[in-house]
Amino acid sequence: METRISGGSRRGRKLRSLGGVGLRPTSEKVRSAIFSLIGPESVNGARVLDLYAGTGALGIEALSRGAATAEFVESDPARCRYIRRAVEDLELAEQSRITRGKVERVLQTVKARFDLVLADPPYRIDPWETIMTSLSEREVLEQGAVIVAEHSKTYEMADSYGDLNIWKRRRYGDTAVSIFRNGG
Repeated sequence: METRISGGSRRGRKLRSLGGVGLRPTSEKVRSAIFSLIGPESVNGARVLDLYAGTGALGIEALSRGAATAEFVESDPARCRYIRRAVEDLELAEQSRITRGKVERVLQTVKARFDLVLADPPYRIDPWETIMTSLSEREVLEQGAVIVAEHSKTYEMADSYGDLNIWKRRRYGDTAVSIFRNGG
């Protein structure tokens, strides 16, 4: 499986995927649409949290488009190694941190604050209430932070989770994207 970075300084560079059960990398079309929807002002200089990172494509795309840093959270050790190699190959390692662990646990211990959260869990699970509540209640988001939730088109996310309020919704084939703002 292969995908390309769709924008920014690493545009056109290839990311190869390990593949595997439950891995569904965000397509280039959807990644491009996400970054168009949130705009460069949500990415430039942002501290990014990529949850359920998989191949790291979303966080790497953010770095390519001008994000200051990205923390990738992934539970699979082989995928973590893959992300590490990818950011090294793309000369983005100094801006990257890879954290191995279950997203729900990592969110309880993370100390940093983020401007942009990208979350793309496997469609077969439904972690949204836990994730969004944790993001809303813990002090990990800057005011005005953007949260991008990628999910199945059959799943309907709430309009708000605490201080996280829906900003935009779009559908792309079987994929839906719900974008929230913290305090907005």
